[in-house]
Amino acid sequence: MINGHNYLKAQVGIACVVCLAYLVASVFNLHQNPVPSSRRRLFQISVEPKTDTGESELPAWAEHHLVDESPNSSKEAVSFEDAPKSGGITTQRLNECLGQTLANRLGADPRFGRNLCALPPWAENYLFDITERPIPSKETALFWHIPKSGGTTAKRLYECLGQTLANRLGADPRFGHHKDKEIVTFQPFQTEPDVIFVNVDTTTKKGILRAAEIGLVASKKADMIFTSDVQFAAEHLFDAEHKGRIFALFRNPVDRCVSKFYYLQTATWERTYRPEWQGMDVLEWATHENIDENFLVKKIMGKKLGDHAKIGDLIIAKEIVRRRFVVGLMNDMEESIRRFNIMLGLDYSGKKGQQCRREYFGAKDHRRLQDDEGMDDIKTKAGNTMNSNPHPKVPEGTPAYNLIAERNALDMILYNYIVLLYDEQRELINSYDR
Repeated sequence: MINGHNYLKAQVGIACVVCLAYLVASVFNLHQNPVPSSRRRLFQISVEPKTDTGESELPAWAEHHLVDESPNSSKEAVSFEDAPKSGGITTQRLNECLGQTLANRLGADPRFGRNLCALPPWAENYLFDITERPIPSKETALFWHIPKSGGTTAKRLYECLGQTLANRLGADPRFGHHKDKEIVTFQPFQTEPDVIFVNVDTTTKKGILRAAEIGLVASKKADMIFTSDVQFAAEHLFDAEHKGRIFALFRNPVDRCVSKFYYLQTATWERTYRPEWQGMDVLEWATHENIDENFLVKKIMGKKLGDHAKIGDLIIAKEIVRRRFVVGLMNDMEESIRRFNIMLGLDYSGKKGQQCRREYFGAKDHRRLQDDEGMDDIKTKAGNTMNSNPHPKVPEGTPAYNLIAERNALDMILYNYIVLLYDEQRELINSYDR
């Protein structure tokens, strides 16, 4: 006999699957089309099994105001009967994650004013909206370098294209500019004259504050700012008079975590080098050692890695990404860079541009970069492969994959949403190239 707890779990699971199938089919129409009819489709999760008592006459409200026909999302609104302790909260959160507009108790909560998804001030006021046509001469690009997601490859490509970058090496004491009182540009490597840095380190909070103090963005000397602290950098480097355009390459969160696990075992040059992970099983590491959970959501919201990310953080993070980010995908690198270049006003014209394109994307018939055998940042320059990271893959469906995905549940939802945004942004960004 099925006990009450297991029966409830089964009912909630079945109902969530049914709701998910219905809502995915209707998600794009539900917001765009007004409901011309007052009739609604009623959903209910029941804790107790129902007994068929045969046909009976429906009350007037059910007979005339609820739908009995095949679903037509453009002509229906959905009512959900939220019986206490019956899985309603789970279903509500599922709908929130699917981007549905909900009417519930919190809609009139005075804590939230009118907009549950209002952007924080730094995103609202200091960054350009994705729908604003780019004017590269009046913008500074902020590139969120997400670890093990192709950011190093992008940085090296833009070095090759002669862009002036702000990143970690700009304030390296080896180059003698770490105590400058004003922004200057310099060429750190005699053998690579195309590599140009500004004299700041935008990868740490201390470095970002110094860059803000000496006027990095206002100086207009940096074409691109690379940072791993996206919220802190956006909040402190930009203002309403000097707004930024934000870019990022994203990767499946499980693949990113696994790549980080193998990479930091041997990356002696990294601040977070972890030799003690050598010989450790991925599942053991994911169970006991990995604190990198929901990294994307926490970073966007300005939280520490040890903080707890909540569903509300995910909702706001999705809205920030949707309205402000030019999104790219590591597994579609060349197309992502093509879109970035449109927004940056760059192309591969000229001898140097063609050289960089060949160097980073290969011959025309082998253009797309692949995450080959777990390779992370693809080998792009002879002798410059420190971030290349061959490693065993963790297949989807294995215990290790499932555990990492479960512990990064909010990031998985955000990443899948970003994949949809990536498809949606194609037409918009292409329109800026006409």
